Amino acid sequence: MPTPRFAFLLSFIVYIALLFAEYLRPGFVLSVMNAHALWIPMIGFGVWDIFSGSRLEKTQKRSFAFFIGTLFIGTILSLITWHIGVVFGDFRLLFALAVGILPSVALQAVKK
Repeated sequence: MPTPRFAFLLSFIVYIALLFAEYLRPGFVLSVMNAHALWIPMIGFGVWDIFSGSRLEKTQKRSFAFFIGTLFIGTILSLITWHIGVVFGDFRLLFALAVGILPSVALQAVKK
């Protein structure tokens, strides 16, 4: 049975591949589907992976510097998304918050 980490990484790789295909041929992916819809399962699986209970191995406690680093990177990415994301309209706040949380979720998934 696939783990939440596998599902997170799979949806992340598919998202990057679709964005790359859209970059190579504009309109190729967006004419069929919105690639940004993959953010919903990606964030869901990432949060599920972080908060999944049964871990057999002991994990290291996050250091304070790790927390400050992810908070700083998340804040910078949120500000960039907020300023560039005018085209998202009403979803601008949602995307800025999702991008702000993403560094913490991604680093926690990679750290495992």
